[in-house]
Amino acid sequence: MLLPKPLFICLCICIITINVRAQSILNKPITVTIKQEKLSQALNIISKQGNFFFSYLSSILPQDSVVGITAKNIPVKQILEQLLGSDYVFKESGNYIVILRKSIGQNYYLVTGIVKDRSTGTRLANVSVYERQQLISTITNNEGYFRLRLKDKYPAAAISVSRDLYADTSLLLPAGKDQELELTIAPVTYQLKVVDVTGKHNLEKNWFAKVFISSRQKLTTLNIGGFLTDKPYQLSLTPGLGTHGKMSGQVVNKFSFNMIGGYAAGVDGVEVGTLFNMVKNDVKDVQVSGFINVVGGKVNGVQVGGFHNNVGDSLTGVQVAGFSDIIRGSMKGVQVTGVASTIYGNTNGVQLSGAFGIVKGSVNGMQVAGVFTTGPVDVSGAQVSGAFNLAKGNILGAQVSGAVNIADGNVSGTQISGLANIGKNNVNGAQIGLYNFAHRLKGVQIGIFNIADTSEGISLGLLSIVRKGYKKVDLFSTDILPFNIAWKSGNRTAYSILTGGINTKSQPLISAGYGIGNELLLKNQWTLNTELIYNTLFQVGSKSPAHLISLRPSFRWQWSKKLGLFAGPAFILSLPADESNWQYKSGYPNIRLGDKVSSWFGWQAGITLF
Repeated sequence: MLLPKPLFICLCICIITINVRAQSILNKPITVTIKQEKLSQALNIISKQGNFFFSYLSSILPQDSVVGITAKNIPVKQILEQLLGSDYVFKESGNYIVILRKSIGQNYYLVTGIVKDRSTGTRLANVSVYERQQLISTITNNEGYFRLRLKDKYPAAAISVSRDLYADTSLLLPAGKDQELELTIAPVTYQLKVVDVTGKHNLEKNWFAKVFISSRQKLTTLNIGGFLTDKPYQLSLTPGLGTHGKMSGQVVNKFSFNMIGGYAAGVDGVEVGTLFNMVKNDVKDVQVSGFINVVGGKVNGVQVGGFHNNVGDSLTGVQVAGFSDIIRGSMKGVQVTGVASTIYGNTNGVQLSGAFGIVKGSVNGMQVAGVFTTGPVDVSGAQVSGAFNLAKGNILGAQVSGAVNIADGNVSGTQISGLANIGKNNVNGAQIGLYNFAHRLKGVQIGIFNIADTSEGISLGLLSIVRKGYKKVDLFSTDILPFNIAWKSGNRTAYSILTGGINTKSQPLISAGYGIGNELLLKNQWTLNTELIYNTLFQVGSKSPAHLISLRPSFRWQWSKKLGLFAGPAFILSLPADESNWQYKSGYPNIRLGDKVSSWFGWQAGITLF
């Protein structure tokens, strides 16, 4: 039956939206004998025999040509191919067969069919059916039906059928003509998958990937995850809408340009995305996006994200992001971030962040952050931050912060802070800050308050306390003041001294001072103590205080564990501010060292407690 052209066009459009029925007209076997009939009449005979109708444009068929055919239980499609040749395609719509001429220069053909379980005969849903050369794929529906539209550009089609828990099946089909298949696949014994304990992050688990990777793409990865291929380029608008279609997750590209975003198995060259790039496995060389890069495997090269980068394994090279970076494996290179950087593995290189730098493995290099850095294992290099540094392992290098440095392990190097340095184990180096703490000091502490559990080093500060170290209280007299007290703490090598004194004259003198000392053990409970002390003296009636620097050696005899006696000379330098109101004791040698500096030899004697 010949339809008017407008009705024919509408019928062709309807074909696109109607599924092929399970019982296809084209596959219906008929018996027919045609001898020397015009083509138009032959088609009428076939349609009556098969109880269906033909629809076609009269201009595409040589209706007056004489044909003949004899067929017994032959599918309608084969009969039509014998009559018309390979220049036509046949579509079904309801009870019609539509005859179309193939497009010149771009021919397509259909491979359709169903997939069944070989053991039970049950139709299988969610089976991946794909052509390996053209990277065209589909997934069977709930009835096990599939449809592939392939280009007629290869001599054969390499069709593969895969589903999780089933053995893969492959077959070669001749190209250039529509084919309907019934395929069976065999179940395999289920084996538990190897549990990944390396820390590699599965891309599909990433929150961003969950939004943009469709369920069909995830199912394709599950079914044919073992199939990967290389292609020279990829152009895509969004994941699944590009040159590789839904097979993009199985392709490693040399060059990839994603107008909005793209999805690939890997990159071995350059990938550029206006908004985002998602790569299931590894990236080599260059990856750049305007917003976010998400990589499930390793990155070896340069990765630049306008907002965020997320690498599921290790990175070797350079990573730059405007807001945050995450590397779930180790890093060897440089990581630069506007706000926050996180590395789950070891770091060998430099981590720079505007606010927070976090490394959950060891650091061999440098961490620099505007607010704080933290490393739970060893740091070999430097941690530098505006406020806070934390190393839960050993420090071999330096910690520099505006406020607080903390090292849970040993410190072999330097801690410098504006407020506090804390070394919870051995400190073999220097601590410089207002407050310094070391469990065991083998270096130098410089600060206002220095505390250590044990000390083999030097603590310089207003108050230095060693819990298991040198602690003494001296009550003594000098040539200047009869009543003095001093607190001494640290170790024998170097201890700090806080001292004060007073006299009882009508114009009393009050003294306050700080110094350092050393104790040398002699024999038979004798020691030699050498001390350098700075004192400020306030005299009633004087306009300003005087300043004394004294070197005080003394011999000490420890009479018992908590009581000792000492005495010795003193050499004193004096800088009196108001000499007219300042009188020195007469009888002591006095050496003038200029208009404002005097010196003399004096004495000291007293008792030691503790």
